[in-house]
Amino acid sequence: HAQSEPAAAAREPIAYYRDPDDAYFEKLAKLPPVDEAAVDALVAERSRLRAAFEYDAADAVKAQILALGVTVVDVRGQEAWYVTPRHSRTLEAAEAAEVEEGRAASASPRRKGGRDLGPRGHDFERAGGGAKGKAGQVSLGEVDRRLAARLAAKLRGRYSDADAELEALESRRESPRAAHSEQAVGPTLPRRLFAASLHGGAWCEQALEALGIRVCDATKRWRADGEAFGSGYERTVGDGDEDVPALDTAPIEQLLLARARAKQARDFGKADALRGELRAAHSVIVDDQRRAWRRVRLFGDYYRVGPRVGKAEPKIGKLLTTLSQAASGERAALLEELGAMGVQVDEGRGTWRRPRRTPEELAAAAALRGEAESK
Repeated sequence: HAQSEPAAAAREPIAYYRDPDDAYFEKLAKLPPVDEAAVDALVAERSRLRAAFEYDAADAVKAQILALGVTVVDVRGQEAWYVTPRHSRTLEAAEAAEVEEGRAASASPRRKGGRDLGPRGHDFERAGGGAKGKAGQVSLGEVDRRLAARLAAKLRGRYSDADAELEALESRRESPRAAHSEQAVGPTLPRRLFAASLHGGAWCEQALEALGIRVCDATKRWRADGEAFGSGYERTVGDGDEDVPALDTAPIEQLLLARARAKQARDFGKADALRGELRAAHSVIVDDQRRAWRRVRLFGDYYRVGPRVGKAEPKIGKLLTTLSQAASGERAALLEELGAMGVQVDEGRGTWRRPRRTPEELAAAAALRGEAESK
């Protein structure tokens, strides 16, 4: 009797994912949104049939998928589906191919604003100690690729996320398909970097932080030792230091860091609000030019710039506090009294100063005080 051939062992179905940049370009092209859940179900069913060697049934399911305007990619390690044609997306083909192949830097050095970025494609230097946790499992080449993709996104001016696509990415990270994506992180990483370079640096930032890698744009450094960077602003001496000798600087650093991030995202309204919070809640003044901060002594809305004034400061402070709360009709008299004491008030900046006076000016001020006391 002829022996029947043994049935082929069933294979594990391959998990497919939607191209990370596809939803963004679908929205950009104003296409009607595809039913992603329905497509996922059909693609998963086709994958199951292919794993069971039921190719005719799998082709029938593929016909249904194509009828929805969806293209399926069966390249090993890059299994995916998409709606918008890849060749129509905005990066030039050569640049897209470069990023998809994982080459964040070309053979020739790249430049940013006249600076040579070198073969790594970025100008960030490593800081801190040895890598810890997940970061210890990542090669320096992969870190370079991710930093280069993040910088490429910023150079394209895509500071904000493509919200729909990033939400889709996050949801896929939590879905059952994420397990396959994590196993195939090598082949899929270049495609995700490609998507990140299109949408903005935020996803790249999240990917780096997920690996325990922190980046400081202010100092152009990165670290993988589990420690955090500060705001990049140094504390300098201020006259408010005497009021709180043991100042807790942690909340101040948090606000400074949040403000730096807001400025990087060009959210200048938020940056200004945080600057106001630093001043109102912590009596902290920020000097962006010197990248420094100091704690000042506020009298109402005003703080001192220039030389110390000595014994006259309490009286000046009382007048400034009153000025901050005074009605418009009362302000002129208060400013005149302050002027008689040699105090210059900048109401726009909320500052005051009393320049050092000459002996002649001191004598004149003393004479005025004498006349006032004799009346």
